[in-house]
Amino acid sequence: MTLLRHRVILALGVLAAVAAMLVGPTAHADPTSPAPKPTKPAKPPAGNTITWSVQPSSAKGPAKRSTFSWTNVKPRTVIHDYVAITNYSKVPVTFQVYATDAFTTSSGTLDLLPRSQKPKDVGSWATFQHATVTVPAKARVNEPFALTVPDKATPGDHTGGIIASVSQRATASNGQPVTVDRRIGVPIHLRVTGALVPTLTIDSISSGYHGTLNPFGSGGTNVAYTVHNTGNVRLSAAQAVSVTGPFGATLATAHPNALPQLSPGDSFRVTVHLSGVFPAGPLTVHVRLTPAQVAGVPHVRTSLKTVSRSVGQWATPLPQLLLLLLIVAVGVGAWWLLRWRRGSRQAALAAAVAVGRRQAAAELARAPQHSTPEAS
Repeated sequence: MTLLRHRVILALGVLAAVAAMLVGPTAHADPTSPAPKPTKPAKPPAGNTITWSVQPSSAKGPAKRSTFSWTNVKPRTVIHDYVAITNYSKVPVTFQVYATDAFTTSSGTLDLLPRSQKPKDVGSWATFQHATVTVPAKARVNEPFALTVPDKATPGDHTGGIIASVSQRATASNGQPVTVDRRIGVPIHLRVTGALVPTLTIDSISSGYHGTLNPFGSGGTNVAYTVHNTGNVRLSAAQAVSVTGPFGATLATAHPNALPQLSPGDSFRVTVHLSGVFPAGPLTVHVRLTPAQVAGVPHVRTSLKTVSRSVGQWATPLPQLLLLLLIVAVGVGAWWLLRWRRGSRQAALAAAVAVGRRQAAAELARAPQHSTPEAS
């Protein structure tokens, strides 16, 4: 496994799988929450390959937790906890330890801000006794930290992570020296007390119709929209997209995969293709979201409202119009041809009758005249 391949790695691939927040008691860690223990990395090959893991811990060692999860935390609360950094390498390693904020990537996974970007939320609330921690070979350090919820912390969910990283020098493919920052993190999920508002909105919706030259075929519609979590609770949602024609007739429907869980303030761009859409002229695209609370997160009592939005588009049935014009042209041509043939036959018949009459008149004119005797 090359160093470049691990550039800015978040072992928050694990985060995506374990992002279900575990319920814990107020204002302190929850060592009893049921969760699978993080899987140990494979044994490193010979040499100085650095391999390590990061997980929630206690003063005595790793706890049965996969995330740092706290609920019903009041502002001004100070939480004391531990993070375990285990060095599986054959050499001592010095790790940089810090916290930062999380965000949803364009692919729908949870990621942490780069070290160069200053956190503004839960990542800025954590403080560590040491900025760097040296862990001996084949050993573990349980590093304490404190998380202070500010007085003006907004109610609802806050998501971040604690990271242990190693910066190493490497050589890029062009031969230039580069610094590779390898990171492994564990998620933070914290809910501040207060009014909970689970709300999603649909922004920037657009659509485009793509037809076909086949007049007996149907085209497709591409729909794109952005889902924004404008509330303060982590949410997912089931999606439904449909296209209707004149008089509300449904022409096509699609049910994309459920939205990834969105933390408050996060957004996610969705692109959907609907096939079999007949170009019926004025069409309407409908997007409908049915919000759902994230598994493992304490549910809110507020009802989740369905969100919908529509946008119009025009699909000109050009191939069908051309076919119709062709049919009309063929029909007019056939009608004209039949009329011309009928007129030709009538003209020929009239000419034949006229010729017959002339011949009959000529014959009568050439016939001898006979006198009729008068009666006495």
